[in-house]
Amino acid sequence: MATAPSLPVVTADRPMSSAVLLPPSPELASGQVMGRVGWQFQPPAGSVVNAWLCHPGGCTRLPASRGQTDDLAGLPADTPLHFQFSLQDRRQRAATLQGLQVIVNHQSLQRP
Repeated sequence: MATAPSLPVVTADRPMSSAVLLPPSPELASGQVMGRVGWQFQPPAGSVVNAWLCHPGGCTRLPASRGQTDDLAGLPADTPLHFQFSLQDRRQRAATLQGLQVIVNHQSLQRP
């Protein structure tokens, strides 16, 4: 599990990136690959944001404030991740997102 500090999201035009999320024990993730990845974040009541979970090679869209994805399966388990957020509408007020968290299930790299 990795967490990031709260993040203000102020615009619909330019996504804001969270702090980098790294495994709490890099030595345990070394030589492992990602399986299912769970995420959660907490927008203020009434706020709706666009959300992505990103790695150095790209991003996957997050359809809700919590859930799981297999989109990152097979990536090295020590790959740095981060969230990106933008407001859905230019008329929205800025929102501070809290509780940014990912849980990466990982497994040994299978070698023939």
